[in-house]
Amino acid sequence: MSNPSASIDPAAFPRQLNIGCGFDKRADFLNVDLNDFHAPDLVSDASRLPMLPSQYYVHILANDVLEHIPRAKCLSTLKEWNRLLGVGGTLHIQIPNIVGACALISSNDARDPAYHDSIVACLFGTQGYTGDYHFNSFTPESARWWLSRAGFDVVALSERDTWLLEIDAIKTFHVEPEYWIEDGDDNAFVTAMYEKLLARAPDPAGLEYFLGRLSNGCERETAIAIMRQSNEAEALHAQINGDRL
Repeated sequence: MSNPSASIDPAAFPRQLNIGCGFDKRADFLNVDLNDFHAPDLVSDASRLPMLPSQYYVHILANDVLEHIPRAKCLSTLKEWNRLLGVGGTLHIQIPNIVGACALISSNDARDPAYHDSIVACLFGTQGYTGDYHFNSFTPESARWWLSRAGFDVVALSERDTWLLEIDAIKTFHVEPEYWIEDGDDNAFVTAMYEKLLARAPDPAGLEYFLGRLSNGCERETAIAIMRQSNEAEALHAQINGDRL
């Protein structure tokens, strides 16, 4: 039954999530999808599931989902999925492999433009309805990196049809999602971002820069991604957490 109100009793469903289920609904899962025409058990954004309890689920299936999430929200989405799983819980994802897709195009002896276009469509989505757009792609190395930063260790990784990656990962430690990004005005957000990511107050130039970006339409997740890529953030968090950021 579709549940667009996002009011749901988790105890009435199995402790497995099928996130971004589409029409692939499964009997032993709580099926979640953005679109109500798929008739999932719960209609919700895959990147934000506050109606579901923390550290409650034993398995998450998320096939063909992460590429639909804006790249700046990839880490926060994985952290949200981490929140939902108990330590030792498992995550299975299927994601596009840009290295494999390029290999398919490069190995196409006929140089068939229609074939090339079909592979491009695999990378960017059919774009036929809301949500069916791809914002991201991965390599085996980048997938391991993203998952590691969100508290997961990859236990199995394989290619499917060359242009897809199938990955099984296990939650090794708990990570709290970054709900604080939704709080306060832009000034409060930038101050919190500096404190959480750089362990200091914002300097005047940095405050002016990020407030300017936000006032010009930059999303808060993108501002966080920009700061995470700074030399200062990388050095600080490598010192504290190794490569987990």
